[in-house]
Amino acid sequence: MMAIYRPRGYTLVELMVALAAGSFLLAGVSLSYSAIKGTILVSKELENAQEVIRYSSKVFIRSIKQTLTLPVVSADGSTITIEQPAGVITCNGSVSTVDINEVYSLEGNNLMCTLGAAPAERLLMGVSQLSFSTDNNIVTINVGPENLPAQFGDTIAIDIAVSNVILSNAFGGA
Repeated sequence: MMAIYRPRGYTLVELMVALAAGSFLLAGVSLSYSAIKGTILVSKELENAQEVIRYSSKVFIRSIKQTLTLPVVSADGSTITIEQPAGVITCNGSVSTVDINEVYSLEGNNLMCTLGAAPAERLLMGVSQLSFSTDNNIVTINVGPENLPAQFGDTIAIDIAVSNVILSNAFGGA
């Protein structure tokens, strides 16, 4: 008797189906990875932007709320000078022993503070835009962190009341 040869293995059609299914799965995994990577990148950019806003807000709120006079904004809005009385915490964290002026500005992508005649000190990196304005006893600081997601616009506005000036006007005039 003659033995019948039966080939073992997969047919060409089975291999093509397996290749198509594998390619489909690989494409799905690649797209998922790409979407997750993009989400993580946006999340990190938003986290950095939040940190710039949080720190800027903390520094300016402390400085503006403890001053006894209205801050002076430059004509182009790029700097603000805040006169601080002796005994308060200054922009670099030290306690002043005499009245001193804090001058805040943007140099490159750095928020800078100059105390009196001392050289400017970097307080924060990652700021792409910074401007100041005043309206009565309200100081508006527009801070633009680097890589701020587009849905937030170019800058975030921080409005701060000059509390000690308001209080001295309220109680000084009565």
